[in-house]
Formats: sequence, C-alpha cells, structure tokens
Amino acid sequence: MTRKIALSVATSLILSQSIYAEDTQELDSVTVTANKMEENVQEVPISMSVFDEFYIEDSKIESIQDVASHTSNFVLTPKSAMTFQPTVRGISNSLPESSAGSQSTSVIIDGIAVSSSRGFNETLMDIHRIEVLKGPQGTLYGKEAEAGVINIITNQPDNETRGKIGVELGEDNKRQYTFSASGPIVQDKLYVGIAAKHYEKDGFIKNTLGGGYVNDKENDYGRVNLRYTPTDDLEISLISSKLQFDNGQSDYLDTYTPDDKSISSDQESYNKSSTTSHALKVSYDISDYLLESITTYRKVKIDSYTDYSKYSDQIEDVDEKKSSQEFRLSNDSDVFKWVAGIYADKSKNRDASHSVTSTPNPSTTKSDSFGVFIHTDYTINDKFSFISGARYDKDNKDYEQSTTKLDFSDSEISPKISLKYQHDKNSMYYATISKGYRSGGIHASAPDGYSKEYDTETLWNYEIGAKNSFFDNRLTLNSSIFYMKIDDMQVRVYPVAGSYNSYVDNAAKATSKGFEIGLNAKLTDTIELFGAYGYADSTFDEFSDSRGDYSGNKNTFAPDYNYNVGIQYRGEEGYFARVDVNGYGRTYFDNTNENSRDPYRLVNAKIGYEAESYDVYVYGKNIFDKEYYAINMFNSNGVLYSEQREIGVQLAYRF
Repeated sequence: MTRKIALSVATSLILSQSIYAEDTQELDSVTVTANKMEENVQEVPISMSVFDEFYIEDSKIESIQDVASHTSNFVLTPKSAMTFQPTVRGISNSLPESSAGSQSTSVIIDGIAVSSSRGFNETLMDIHRIEVLKGPQGTLYGKEAEAGVINIITNQPDNETRGKIGVELGEDNKRQYTFSASGPIVQDKLYVGIAAKHYEKDGFIKNTLGGGYVNDKENDYGRVNLRYTPTDDLEISLISSKLQFDNGQSDYLDTYTPDDKSISSDQESYNKSSTTSHALKVSYDISDYLLESITTYRKVKIDSYTDYSKYSDQIEDVDEKKSSQEFRLSNDSDVFKWVAGIYADKSKNRDASHSVTSTPNPSTTKSDSFGVFIHTDYTINDKFSFISGARYDKDNKDYEQSTTKLDFSDSEISPKISLKYQHDKNSMYYATISKGYRSGGIHASAPDGYSKEYDTETLWNYEIGAKNSFFDNRLTLNSSIFYMKIDDMQVRVYPVAGSYNSYVDNAAKATSKGFEIGLNAKLTDTIELFGAYGYADSTFDEFSDSRGDYSGNKNTFAPDYNYNVGIQYRGEEGYFARVDVNGYGRTYFDNTNENSRDPYRLVNAKIGYEAESYDVYVYGKNIFDKEYYAINMFNSNGVLYSEQREIGVQLAYRF
C-alpha cells in the first residue's frame, strides 16, 4: 500500500508538469493560529492539516469524524451513541467513556477546550477554519494535547450582511435544516452572527420485541456571536452555543450478523445530552504588543439508558462543568516574535451512573489546573529560525464517593525546540523535539490491593518535516517523519484473567513511528487534486497483565495507515463535481491483538449546480455501502456497526 501511494504521488507530480497552464490560478494562501499568532501555514514548523471554509463546504465536513476522514494519521472510532475514540499518530485513549480523566487529543472550539470523549461528537456549522495539529502541542495547549490538537474557528461577524438557508433530505428519512446570518448592528462597531441546525435520521437496527428501530438520531444546535470593536485597538466578542442530542441506543449488536441487524429489547433505550458553552474574548493592541483574555465556561448533562441483551441494563447520569481563564501577551516583530501567558481552569464531574440492578452511588471528581507558558520564534538570518518554548503545569484532582476520598497532584514541564530552514520562498524544512503529557488521575474502581491512582503519561516526539510549493504555488507538497516514545502509558489492565472488569494503570511503555504526506494541486482553473497519507507503527514495548504479555503487540484503535485522495471540478458555468476515497489499515481492538478489523475503504461523491444565490447538490457518503465495524471492548463477539450508505439532496440559498 505504501508503494502504491508513493507511486501515485510521483505520478501526480510528473503529470502536473504537463497539465499546468501558464495562466492557471495559484492555490490560496492559508493563515493559521496554531502558535496563537497569525502565520502562513507553509511557514509553520508543525505537521498539520488545515481546512478553510471553502474546503469544509465542498467536502461536506459537518462533524469531527468528517475532519478525521480527511486527515492523515487521525482516526476517530465510535464507541457508543455519543462517544468516540480519538487516535493521532497511533496514540489513543484507554480511559472509560465516563471517566473524568484527561484525553490524549484536545478539541478546541473558539477557545473552549472540550475535555471528554463526547467532545468529539460536536456539531460543526458555519466554520471558518479547522486546524489539526499532529504531535505534542503541550507548550501552548497543556495537558490534553499529548498527541495533537483539533483547533476549530467559527466565522466571525463583520460589516458585511450575509445569510444562508440549507435543507438536506437523505436516506433513512434524514432531514437536516440549517440557518446562518451575520452583519452589523452598528456599522464599524457592533456585529452579530447566528447559526442554527436541526438534524434527525431513522436508525437501521430493528427491535424484534418492541418494534421500530433502536438507533434513531436527533440533535439541535444554536450559536450566537456578538462582536464589539469600539476602537481600532480593542475587540470584544462573546460566543454562546447550545447542543442537544436525543438519540436512541448505540449501533451495538451482541453478535456480528451482517444480514440480521436486530436486537431484542424490552426497554426503550435513549442517549440524551445537553451542552452549553460560553467564551468571552478580549484583545487589545498596545503599540507593538497584543494583550488577550479568553474566559470560557462549559456545562454538559448526560442522561442515557441502554438495554443490553446479555448484560444488565445501564443508566448513565453525568454532570460536567468546566471554567477556564487565559491571559496572553504577544509581540509579532520581524526578527523576534513571542507569545507568553498564564492559564487556569477548574472542573467538576458528578457521575451517578449505575446498572438497573444496583443502587446509585454518585461520585464527584473536582479538578483544577494552573499553567504558565512562553513560545518564541527568533530569526537568526534570512535562512534559519530557532523556535523554542516551555510550559509549566500544576494539576490537582479530588475524588469523593460515600466515605471514600482520594486525591491526585502532579506537575509537568513541557518543552519544545525547533530549527527551521527557509531554503527559498517555496521550500521550508524543520526539525523538532517536543514533549507532551496526559495528566494522571484516580480510578476508584481498581480492586482492593491495587493503586487507585494512575500517574502522568509522558511522550517525547522527534520529528523532521518539509513544506514545499511548486509551479508558482499551484501545488503544495508537505511531509513529516516522526518517532515518539511514551512512558508510563495509561492503559486498561485486567487484574483477573477471564474477567471483563478493568481499571486504568501505568502498565506500559510504547513507541510510535511513521510519517505523513499531504498534497494539494490546482491542475487547471477548474480542477483540483488533493490527497493525504499517514503511516503509524504504534507498538507496546513493555506491557503485561493477568491475561498475558503484550510486549510487541500493536496499540489498540490505531490503524497502521489511513489516507484520503480525491479530485474536484468547479466550472465557470456553475457545475460542480467531487469524488474522494478514504482508506484505513488493520485496526486492533484489544491488547491481545486477537480481535481486529480488516483494512477497508470508502468512496464519497458530490455533484451539483452553483448559481449566484443558490446551490443544488446530490451527494453520497459510502456510496458502495461498505460494511465495517468497531468491536466493543468488553465483548469480543459484539460490534458497533458503521453508518450505512447515505444518498441525499442538498439545497442552499444565500442572501
């Protein structure tokens, strides 16, 4: 497979030399804020995938799972109706879905850090840009950026009045309605933006007892953005959003039966959640300096009931609250630019989940963190730049359940250094050493005699990369090679052989090594080619429990490769067509590597007509109806089914 991808890239480069016309329009430059300052993506020494609002719209990216399908070495595996398993560069997360522990990959939406596996289920709408940063980003983003960061920036209102209404109808009675609008309330001073979405779709898993389908989906989303610019130097924005899910049971079956997608449930299952988020941002230009304040608050309520055929019915009752404050001061001079800041957050997780055969015994986990950081970029000469940074974090957690009280405290320093070589305006090369970490925590369900605490997991990343542009910026080719060592890896261990009861412990050391390559090409004014390929060999160096020795086995939920490749046509006459293919390597679902999913690929397509004020498309996701699945962790015979093929019509009106 690697040879095929390399051959395809080489062929594209050769053919493009003869295809490009002298007057072909160049690719648009993309500005990113990965380092919390505005920079051209081709000049940032970070392996990253960036999607602007046009790519997001063209490729129909509507969820973080869609983002993953277009990103090399980023995979998002569904684990329930509303939770996902993120894996970046072969590094995944072994914590239970309801755990208040830290994640390995951080999702940040308009400055609001999403701190649970449910954060990967966020709705994406009216998005300006998405940045996927690969490798440790702890210097600027802290404890939950060990493997990477997904940074999402929504559209900001300004003096231009604009709006859009969208309708989608698809298979399984899918209905989606969207609305967005923005413009000035007071010209040059006060602006407002709003966005709203309703989505519903019938399920495909039948209930042989109660009738109907058990995995219906429905959600509603709304966002309001107020932006105030009283002077040229001062900007204040308040962004508030609410997301509600009212889903049925997850796509789980006790036994893999491709021709019989049904269960026997005598109780109606549901998965409901409500998420409210607020972000207040203030930025003030002081001569050559920029002072920024970001204040956030996020509240999540989860309520679910799952009727398993072979196990006790489960009730999930979780409340999460988190607030944070960050102050940053930066200077963007030509020779020496820097950003420094302080950060603090406080969170509370109340979990009253239980089985229907047990009595609720709520637990509460309170956490607080404090961090200081600095990031610098020094231009040595017209060729070389030295980038460095460091962050100090202090984390505290307190757990309480009935008469049980536990606490955890730790501190970490996350350094980063990079050497950047700008060969010319079209070619940049870099080498980076960086450290990331995932904070430790408390797992009170560990058996007596075993530690109720697990320590902080640390990761060292060694990386070299290149970013190149060819043919007057009509083709970009970016690549990186990485080697990562993980110590005190947080993994699920099973203290009793033959039992599915597990807890989290620092029982492993691991290595992940691989590469990424991404290509974007403007073949003509109407035809674009794009592709991304990632390879990650993620292996346990040391790991054993009561079930056996897993040293040398592959990490779970970590396919050895994934790719996305496609082509798009947009003609002056208004016609549009796009086809892309996603592929994934073999994935293991348990530490023994006995349960796995075979490699597979999916094909998506979209065709339509674009007028000045309206668009009409026909789209298809997984158009060949490929069936694939994720094996449930506690039952090797059970599966979580993939989404079925979806063919639909998409209508949009702009005003």
